[in-house]
Amino acid sequence: MSETQEFWIISAPNLPGADIFDQVNQKTAKENALSENKKFNTPALRVGTLNSLITLNDELQKIDTIVEATTKKIAKQLVDLVGTKPGKDKSLSINGHTIPQYLQQFAWDDAKYNLKLSLQEIVEKISSAVSKIDDDLKTKSTEYSTLSTSVATEERKASGNLQVRTLNDLITSDNLVQTDYLTTAFVVIPKQSEKEFLACYETLSDYVLARSAKRVAQDNDYFLYSVFLFKKFYENFKTKIIEKKWVLRDFKLEDNKPTQERSKLTEDKKNCRTSLIRWCRLNFPEAFMAWVHLKVVRVFVESVLRFGIPFNFQAILMKPQKGSDKKVRDILFDQFKYLGSAHISGKNETDDSEKFYPYISVSVNWEN
Repeated sequence: MSETQEFWIISAPNLPGADIFDQVNQKTAKENALSENKKFNTPALRVGTLNSLITLNDELQKIDTIVEATTKKIAKQLVDLVGTKPGKDKSLSINGHTIPQYLQQFAWDDAKYNLKLSLQEIVEKISSAVSKIDDDLKTKSTEYSTLSTSVATEERKASGNLQVRTLNDLITSDNLVQTDYLTTAFVVIPKQSEKEFLACYETLSDYVLARSAKRVAQDNDYFLYSVFLFKKFYENFKTKIIEKKWVLRDFKLEDNKPTQERSKLTEDKKNCRTSLIRWCRLNFPEAFMAWVHLKVVRVFVESVLRFGIPFNFQAILMKPQKGSDKKVRDILFDQFKYLGSAHISGKNETDDSEKFYPYISVSVNWEN
């Protein structure tokens, strides 16, 4: 069963002569061992106007949800393909680092998201890139799903007993004679009728070749035999077989084509799977890094709107120990309640809906 691992990126304004990180780390890590904490580097992004910040802030959470969904869909697709949990799969590393390591060592990618761009331009770049990844994922996963369905359909055709299943993968040139005058009849008989069939098949119709019966295949209940005879007497032979309550399976040489098609489908599915695994491993880091950069933008925008400019705040990456979320929140509330207002969530609030804390708090949830 997968386990959700939650990281928090919090921020609060620095105080004269005091290090916000040291204060938080002292209370939550050193004194109580409730959380692993790391200073989180946030760059000096372009602020723009107050109105643009407010407008962007309204959009960010929705975009965040979309980017998160795409990132997790890629990871899930890879899990479905290789059967490895996202947190355990080394192929989901970010530039050679695990997900926790990447977050703890985060550095803004200025080459990809130039700091000279406006916040809106950075967000649009992230959104556009992840939207393309999402579209590609839909296309590739649909292709793989379609091939999987086709292969499963062909496999179902190849299952069942000899009376109903396809014969395409059972008939070889050794079992088949097709000339201007001769043909091959394929007869399915119950196993307990084999002795009777072998004793009488030559006399069921005229011009059945003596000793031509050859067992081609068997399953739990039936034998499949091939019999050579003259084409002119095929229908008469078929009638006699039916009268015996046996089954004559009509088969033509060109019927081998579906077998070739099934083999091609299976090969296509294998190649598609390999390609999709490779694509997921290449694009998961891109989506995840875009997601984290978007989180950074959220922290920055909310911090500027809440704490004002010139901005002087410290961001902290926190990884609460399992089951310690509420205790950590209570400690943070006590530390930063001086920043609050009447609208801020209290210590004892247990509602799981979106909360408003006196400090900035943006979560990064991941499944191990």
